[in-house]
Amino acid sequence: MAMGIRQNALFVVASLGSLVTNVRADDAAPPKPADRVYASKVRADKADTLKKASGSSTLITEEDIKRAQPDNAGDMLRRVPGLQVRQEDQTGFRLNLGVRGLSPTRSRLVLVEEDGVPLVVSPYGEPELYYTTSVERIRSMDVVKGSDVLRYGPQTVGAVIQIHTWDPTPTPTYYNAVAGGTQHYFETMSRFSNTTKNGIGYVAEAYYKRGDGFRQMHFQAADAMGKVHIPLSASSELGIKVGFHWDHVDSTYTGLTDTQYAQNPRQNTVAPDDYQSTQRYEVALTHEKRFGHGTTLRSILYAYQMNLGFRIQDIARFAQPGVDYQRSYTDLYFLNSTSLRSRVYDVVGASTQLEQRFSTGFVKHKITVGARFTSDNARRKLSEGQQPTSQSGNLLTDDTTNIFGLGAFVEDQIALTDWLLVTPAFRIEYSRSQKTTHRLQNDDGSVQDVNLVGTSSANGPMPGVSVVAGRTWFNAFTSLYRGYSAPRVGQAITPEGKDANLHAERSVDWEIGVRGRLRNVLSAEADLFLINFDNQLVSNNPLTTGTSSEFIDGGKTQHFGAEATAQARFGKWFHLPVDVDVSGHYTFVHSRFVGGSVSGLSTNGKTIPYSPAQTAVAVLDVSHRIGVGAQVAFSYIGSQYSDEQNTIAPAGYGLTGRIPAYTTLDLAARYHNARTGIGVALSVKNAVDNVYISDRLPNGIFTAGFRQILGTLSWSSGS
Repeated sequence: MAMGIRQNALFVVASLGSLVTNVRADDAAPPKPADRVYASKVRADKADTLKKASGSSTLITEEDIKRAQPDNAGDMLRRVPGLQVRQEDQTGFRLNLGVRGLSPTRSRLVLVEEDGVPLVVSPYGEPELYYTTSVERIRSMDVVKGSDVLRYGPQTVGAVIQIHTWDPTPTPTYYNAVAGGTQHYFETMSRFSNTTKNGIGYVAEAYYKRGDGFRQMHFQAADAMGKVHIPLSASSELGIKVGFHWDHVDSTYTGLTDTQYAQNPRQNTVAPDDYQSTQRYEVALTHEKRFGHGTTLRSILYAYQMNLGFRIQDIARFAQPGVDYQRSYTDLYFLNSTSLRSRVYDVVGASTQLEQRFSTGFVKHKITVGARFTSDNARRKLSEGQQPTSQSGNLLTDDTTNIFGLGAFVEDQIALTDWLLVTPAFRIEYSRSQKTTHRLQNDDGSVQDVNLVGTSSANGPMPGVSVVAGRTWFNAFTSLYRGYSAPRVGQAITPEGKDANLHAERSVDWEIGVRGRLRNVLSAEADLFLINFDNQLVSNNPLTTGTSSEFIDGGKTQHFGAEATAQARFGKWFHLPVDVDVSGHYTFVHSRFVGGSVSGLSTNGKTIPYSPAQTAVAVLDVSHRIGVGAQVAFSYIGSQYSDEQNTIAPAGYGLTGRIPAYTTLDLAARYHNARTGIGVALSVKNAVDNVYISDRLPNGIFTAGFRQILGTLSWSSGS
């Protein structure tokens, strides 16, 4: 692990030197602070989004976040049409995101990036979201769907979520806050930013939070981030970002049985000794160079390490004669042993993007060419502890993976007229994986030291095209593209080091829609979408032999549906003394298996698990120029199936059975005094306190919907 960190650090330092020495000596002097354009830009105008997006997209602005007072990023992403959010714990560090009926488990079919850097533990090996940016870091978010996702990768099946963190400000700006609430919640945070006289901008922020959590699932978290933007010349800028995150959450993979849920859905966790901990260290360098009119080169070099630790007490579903269980419930028996999982991921990547504007006769072009290289290394260990509270134990399995990934794309936005934009695009992904198994557990439970090496490779070409016709205030759009997601290493290579010959997940994605806005008072967008999946990987549990793969090919799926969103600013429309903003979002999706079978049982025509047919959100926000405001947010999530056979009646273990529809209601009030900078806020999440089943994964019923009351006192100044 230490060697991996040193190698990453040397790579970053060497590249920094290259970036600095590449600046021309005859460049003009650095611009004045007021004239600076930071390399890490944030789109702040929804009209700009309307004009630029080739497909359906959503921009969550800084103002949206301030008004909603979210606990985590999931609170805001729930308001995006087509996006499903399943929160695993109170903190929201581990969100499960699905889009348009695709499986939300670990967000593996949605690409999430923070300032252009992937957040998943392993972009090619395990594209899973065990960490999500804390809402305290977030200034705004872009959710991109349609063929625009081909600019990113390696996951292009669902959607891309671009998270933008806070940037330096032209003048000294600070924000300090302390918050407290029910379940002994406490948080303190601070942020400061400025730009010096010679044009160097910087921002630093940190927070600490803790709480008892719901169902006695305690948590603690600490987070820190710093950025520096250095103008190297009038036409180039260097950005440096470092970050650290740590959290420890008493979360578990073992949920309630159906009997326990019927007795008391609010009862405490059944596995109080389980936990999950995360550490993330990150460094990133950004460089932007403008070569005269119409040519811009942007580059990012990054490295991060993630350390994941899990302690999960072993369980059985059936009582065995002669076994001494620590405790037992109906259909759930806890053993006097625990599984300890330790995972360390080292990721180094570099991406570059060249944008060129030019004309061929009366036709205008903006062509963009980009590439990304990724080196992805992971070490996974599984040990068996002899007590439920063990911190170490006998090593059962141990493996290392090394992955090389390369992606490239080209896109040409062709303005045939001032009302018609055609954008052909093409992306290609290639990855080669090597997995070395150091220790293997046999079918009889024995372990042996081995040196098994297996390799696998995958590639995917992805063509696409989009058309936008109309004006900024009203236009129609459509896009068609090929999506791609390579098999995870755990899927593609068996424990014995053999290629499982699994197929990549590929899709054909199509959408058509309209959007428009009336001055600054009304905006709306609606679209139809269709996703035809060539192959959906599904779980292959339990593993029966050393030659088995964790997943198997599940066959074709189809996702058809519609999305709609609208916002009206009645205060401005009717010239009221207060701002009265109303917004609504609705999604309908019909997700089905098309042929195929799982575990020998046909799934043809069955609904994809965790794909609610309908979701809706409505938000009312009222504010006055004196600084007072309030918001009400209502959401509805339709019923869902929890297994491929669409089982309706619970089976007792908590693993299968239909999940009923549920609703949530969030309330928020705020006041900020501009003269003193003092602000107070009160939020009530899940105000009706209606506890519901959120999911039955990975091993039983997990509940949500508990009322949470939070109060915040803040002090701020500057822009």
